[in-house]
Amino acid sequence: MRYFTRFAVAAVITLPFVTSAATAAELQAQTQALLAQVQALQAQLAAQGITGGTSGTTVPVYTGTTGVSPATPGVNSSACPLIGRALGLDASGDDVTRLQQFLARDPSVYPEAKVTGYYGALTEAAVKRWQTKYNIVSSGTAATTGYGVVGPRTAAAISLQCSTMTTTGGTGGTGTPVNTTPGIMAGFIQVTPISGNAPLNVKVTVTANTAGSCSGGVYQLQWGDGSSVPQIVVPAGNCGTVVQNYAHLYLYGGTYIIKLSAGTHSTSATIVVSGPGAPAVASQQETFNATPTNGDAPLTVTFSGTVTGTNLGWCASGCSSALEFGDGSTGSVQLPIATNGVANYSLQHTYSTGGTYTAKLHQGSVSSSALVGNPITISVTTNAATYSYSPLAVTPNVGGNPLAVTARFDLFSSCTGYDLSWGDGTAHVMQNDGGTACAATPVTKTFSHVYANAGSYTISLKRGPTLSRNDSVSLVISNQ
Repeated sequence: MRYFTRFAVAAVITLPFVTSAATAAELQAQTQALLAQVQALQAQLAAQGITGGTSGTTVPVYTGTTGVSPATPGVNSSACPLIGRALGLDASGDDVTRLQQFLARDPSVYPEAKVTGYYGALTEAAVKRWQTKYNIVSSGTAATTGYGVVGPRTAAAISLQCSTMTTTGGTGGTGTPVNTTPGIMAGFIQVTPISGNAPLNVKVTVTANTAGSCSGGVYQLQWGDGSSVPQIVVPAGNCGTVVQNYAHLYLYGGTYIIKLSAGTHSTSATIVVSGPGAPAVASQQETFNATPTNGDAPLTVTFSGTVTGTNLGWCASGCSSALEFGDGSTGSVQLPIATNGVANYSLQHTYSTGGTYTAKLHQGSVSSSALVGNPITISVTTNAATYSYSPLAVTPNVGGNPLAVTARFDLFSSCTGYDLSWGDGTAHVMQNDGGTACAATPVTKTFSHVYANAGSYTISLKRGPTLSRNDSVSLVISNQ
């Protein structure tokens, strides 16, 4: 039974809360009509000299902490619950407490008068009685008509009624209206589902400017997981409501707060996602790699690695860090959207002229001194591409020894790389390329080797900054 109740909350949270025959347009018209009555009543009260709060200003989205703002001396703040989200079975919070206080003022509606902050069966029954009493809805279910659930239409009707309610307060006389501010209930969110297993796709309907203000405003919808924040803009002169639908995917388990805010005012809903939490970013280090790091011009280098949400260049709207190639140009490495996200990157850059370049991946812009990994030196040779290598020369039977040979070859410079293999499994004769560290003066190398046994062998040689020149000589070694 407990599981069924939770499912019911998730299912009804975004229903239009009107009879099944009503359309979205009819719902909006009904809500606007109710709010128009609120404003008309406020105007009448103001004409009679009755005021109870700030006038002429719109309060975008209620604060969720107090029933009214500002409080009126001698007035019970429970008279106006100021509900900013859909409330149904299993909901809890301060807004539920205020709703129960409001319902308890009428014993015929809520004879139990229990103020617990939890929306249970007694509260649901009280809401049904209130909806029936004031001709909101009197039949159906939460899933079909919104019967027993406080949605936009019921919340607007509550605002209308509580604006006219009075209380004896502490003075013994008739008090003033609880709140005559035109901006009450200026924002409303409906969320479904409010719980489930990861990955969980959540849909949110935002109804902004429910107070019908004509001054305009900007609302922000925060997801609670560090994702980018969408904005809902109500243009000045637009006196009607603005409805926007959003969808958001929660990849990892956790408790998230969806919050609709404007300025210092906000309303929120709690989403509980079951499943493993997000991977810890602290264990994931950012990396910066390059290959190749030397070669002839033009040289194309691939830069790759990993960046995370801990990068100092990260921002909620999606930012990047600058990769400085060292030759006066830069590239862009996109950072992950989520603060706990990890992203792999790969981009190429071609060095067209010879020289020694220092590549750096900054955390943020080029002006940032914080780097990802260590700087990488790229060595590019200028005229090695035009150098003509002589073939590998092999001389057998050196000094009259049938097992002895010599190998002779030329290089672009004394720092040019090479890899010489004798073909018998013995150690290679090698040199790593030194780039432009040496003058571009050709040199000749000669090496000797004695084979342990007679046989057929292939001597192979790789030369150049990237060992791209390949030569080989096959020979037969005999003891005779």
